[in-house]
Amino acid sequence: MTAASLFHVEHSYSKILENDSIKRSMALSIACGRVSHAYIIAGGAGFGKTMLAHAFAKAILCFAPNEGQPCDACSSCRTYDTGNNPDLVTVRPQKASFGVDDVRDGIIADLAVLPYANAKRVYILAKAHTMTPSAQNALLKSLEDGPKHAVFILLSNNLEAFLPTILSRAISYKIAPLAQAVIEKFLLDNGIVKETAQIAAWFSGGGIGQALRLATDEDFMQLREMTLDIAKRIEQMSIPEIFAMAKSLEAHKDSIHDILHILKLHYRDELIKGKAKYLNNITAIGDTTEKLSRNCPFLLCMEMLLLQLNDID
Repeated sequence: MTAASLFHVEHSYSKILENDSIKRSMALSIACGRVSHAYIIAGGAGFGKTMLAHAFAKAILCFAPNEGQPCDACSSCRTYDTGNNPDLVTVRPQKASFGVDDVRDGIIADLAVLPYANAKRVYILAKAHTMTPSAQNALLKSLEDGPKHAVFILLSNNLEAFLPTILSRAISYKIAPLAQAVIEKFLLDNGIVKETAQIAAWFSGGGIGQALRLATDEDFMQLREMTLDIAKRIEQMSIPEIFAMAKSLEAHKDSIHDILHILKLHYRDELIKGKAKYLNNITAIGDTTEKLSRNCPFLLCMEMLLLQLNDID
């Protein structure tokens, strides 16, 4: 069973759990004819940013919206659900970050194109939080002087990644994380066994999409066991063993954020049990995450982290 088979994206607000105030605001803007030119939808990985953006875009492009909701029957809605609506433009970065060329080639070059069938033309920018400052400045000109038919929806993991000038010209929505119990129930209702549902809900960080990915990913379950084994053995490791362990983590470089998240939640659980000595471990993991985001050398980061986790007395 795959996450895709459990979580088929349907462009409907009804498929998005909670966050009712955001959905009401979006629907009201359409019902009142007050759709803005730019929106930012922010939230963690798997929080449903893409689903929410597509439900909103579908309603914006709908020929006969009902109280701000897409009718699901008009030709615009039908083509939207099949991925063929000509007035939807999805832009993704070609590399790790969203550069100037992505903005110029994917957005600015298209702005001269008039809507084919709708009053609006919607641009959804995936991973907009990776936009470089120069890319944001290039986009800013389009937000300020772009055609009235253009609606921009920026998807972001972090509102703080944007320049103040971008934030001031967009309506921002921040998706709240879901409670663990809500996610666990959703997984159980979709056929995930209880133990796996509990683990995935706990490590999901509040995102349904993230929970589904974890619940159906055997590699993650193996990664979890490996990580908890590190946490179990780290306090008894010698210095050479620590360096060897850090070196071995290079093979899991692509999954390091999952590893760090598992470690953090493990030590948080220990902290809740009254083991105050693990507070420093949680701080060390947070510092390591920040260093990695600044492209600090991976092996050095791992060595320093494991040494800190080893020295808790």
